Amino acid sequence: MANQRTHVDVPKGSIQDTVGIIVRIHAGRHTSEDIKATLRGMGLAKKYDAVFTKLDSECIKKLKAYDAYLAYGYVSMATVEQLLQRRAYTSAITGVRQTLSDNMTIEKLLGDINILCVSDLVHELYSVGEYFDKAKGLLCTFKLASPVGGYEKDVLQVHDKVEEKGGFLSDTMDSFLAKIV
Repeated sequence: MANQRTHVDVPKGSIQDTVGIIVRIHAGRHTSEDIKATLRGMGLAKKYDAVFTKLDSECIKKLKAYDAYLAYGYVSMATVEQLLQRRAYTSAITGVRQTLSDNMTIEKLLGDINILCVSDLVHELYSVGEYFDKAKGLLCTFKLASPVGGYEKDVLQVHDKVEEKGGFLSDTMDSFLAKIV
């Protein structure tokens, strides 16, 4: 089955050390508790939850074991900005999940590291800067919508096709996310 997934076997020269996103694409109702616990540990408790990560060759190796449950790949700066503007939440202020909608909140939480607005946050995440982990820690898991265009019906109901659609999507992650943002 692995040899059929051409989008997973990536030449070493094309793997970048940049920001990526991991999206859970399979609920895994009949999955072992160990796998479910690992996915929850990544912040991916439910189907279509997503998190930013530094996507380097080491991370890709670790994620390959979960290809049937995850889609992951590189994202453009425009996609990072779109996710932050449409779907960003934080629980850093009150402990309750609330919309990250104004620059004052960002300045209050990350002003000490010179991240003052959404644009600064986008830049820090996209460039995987010095304070990437602190900026990422501000964000709650993204709760994305179900995809449009028959993805659910045509692909996710057939387990073998889920494995083909999941895994490392490289630069095609933006088009995948366009269906579910």
